[in-house]
Amino acid sequence: MKRRILLIASALFCIHLFDSCSKEDALSPVINETPKPLSISFQEDSIAIYLPITAARAESIGSVSATAIEGKLPDSVTRKNNIIIRVTGDSARVYSKTEVLVNYTDSTGMTYASNSADTINKVILTRVEKKKNGLVEGSFTIRVSNSTKTKTLLLSNGKISTAFSD
Repeated sequence: MKRRILLIASALFCIHLFDSCSKEDALSPVINETPKPLSISFQEDSIAIYLPITAARAESIGSVSATAIEGKLPDSVTRKNNIIIRVTGDSARVYSKTEVLVNYTDSTGMTYASNSADTINKVILTRVEKKKNGLVEGSFTIRVSNSTKTKTLLLSNGKISTAFSD
């Protein structure tokens, strides 16, 4: 009798074991992309510049579609640094020479602009999501001059991480 009870208990245990060990659906990885801080940073000659207030937007320059990327400081009244980078296009790729238009204001309030014939000017956009809050990421090296061309700055090691505002 004990043997029969032991055999039935073993059979029930095996049925329960096989029932609980069913095959699951294929697992897919959960990708939690850590949000990057939105900013524009670069070297102004040898001075590190960090602009935490940023935005990207689509613009039209005549009949040309352009992407404008802007960076500034939170207190733009006392601290004047800001930059606007315009590229004549709206996709992730390399932009250079006449495809790059830059206006830069340094900490003293002096304004500079890029020369479209300068071969050093390069903006590389590695990610462009053309939607509200879509990310725009990339890098740049740009030479800018004041209006009289008497002072020139090299904006190098530039990093762009911003979002579309429209």
